[in-house]
Amino acid sequence: MTLETGGGEKRRMYARFLLSFLFIGLLMKILGEFTHEAGHAFIVLALGGSIKGMFISFEWPFSLSHTTWALDGPMGGELALIAVAGILSDTLLTVLGQSLLLSRRVTHPLATVSLFWLSFWTYLNSMVYLVVGSVHPFGDVLDLMEAVPVPRVLIGALGVTLLAAYTYSLSLILRGIFSQLLEPEKASEMVSMFWILLHMFFVLATIVRYGLPMPPEIAAASLVLVFTLSYISGRGLIFLVSRLGTGERLELIGSPELRPRESEAEGDRGMREKYGYAAILLVAAVSVLATGVMVNQYLSTYNLVMKTEVAVEATGFEMGQGAVLYLNVSVYNPTPETLTIKRVEFEVKLNSKYMTHETLNEIPSVAPGETVFFGETVELPSDREFTIDEAVRDGSWDWTISGVGYVDTLFGETLLRFRCASTVVPSA
Repeated sequence: MTLETGGGEKRRMYARFLLSFLFIGLLMKILGEFTHEAGHAFIVLALGGSIKGMFISFEWPFSLSHTTWALDGPMGGELALIAVAGILSDTLLTVLGQSLLLSRRVTHPLATVSLFWLSFWTYLNSMVYLVVGSVHPFGDVLDLMEAVPVPRVLIGALGVTLLAAYTYSLSLILRGIFSQLLEPEKASEMVSMFWILLHMFFVLATIVRYGLPMPPEIAAASLVLVFTLSYISGRGLIFLVSRLGTGERLELIGSPELRPRESEAEGDRGMREKYGYAAILLVAAVSVLATGVMVNQYLSTYNLVMKTEVAVEATGFEMGQGAVLYLNVSVYNPTPETLTIKRVEFEVKLNSKYMTHETLNEIPSVAPGETVFFGETVELPSDREFTIDEAVRDGSWDWTISGVGYVDTLFGETLLRFRCASTVVPSA
């Protein structure tokens, strides 16, 4: 529909809509994460297990939500069902939500926007797992493939098929939402911008989260290329998708003076359109390839950062002239390549009071899928003896060791954070 209000009132109306649209999107993102984890929890409970805890990440996909559960002697099929339950939950919700919106059974503006965002986030969750997970298994897809031998190509084919179908249907839904404020042509333009800005947001968020993957001058040129290709392919390809089914003629060139004149032969016009389609598809393919390279780089680092386990635990303590704390250090390597940690820096606290800061510079290399263990001793400084005296007086010996391991990745020196707590009394 066309607004009949003045320019100032239009701007205020657009601003209110945009703020509400984004705020509802944030709320539905949290709800979408919860429903994904609820899918895992439901299957665990149905199999007779128990739920120990649930963590909802506000930084997905840079950190994953997860559910901690317990189940006695789970079989491979049960583990696979638990692993895929989140994706199935997402798929069910997005299909249900999109079906309700496309059938126009939900008409209230607030309910429409809320259901769109819930459908979008559950769509995005399942698509990232299926499409990206088929190339570089992680999260639920990795758990599924470890439980049962599922071919990657099957997972990828399913993901790409659903991605095309869901992107098309969500574009139609989003155009309907924008059409409540804008004319149909402008609503279609806004659908294009939605997908373009979404792509740019995740590229920028990756850079902010992990830093530039290459020298600044090369990274700047690469980003200009990626953003340009993103804009061209999004404005062209997604714009076409968003307008399918409208009954309108699809125009690749927006400027009226550049459109084919009515007097031109239909054959010339058709040929120009074919060249336009070919150019857009070529640019889109290059853009997807560039984005895929960045996603693969990100996932490799993500797998290293999120799944590598570094632990420094107190195992013994001797008092006397020069108190000594005995430590056990362990490093687990989840990657398919040998892991080399440059150094480990950590802080030791006794009953939440600072004792010392230490650095380990000689860390053994860790083979893929293996864990190394080694011992270290730390001589506690004499100027902290009063903390030991307080521990003797109170009979409390709670040691906390927290710090970081440093490892080189494509994004530069990356931190592996850890925190270990244990109760170790002085040896007799």
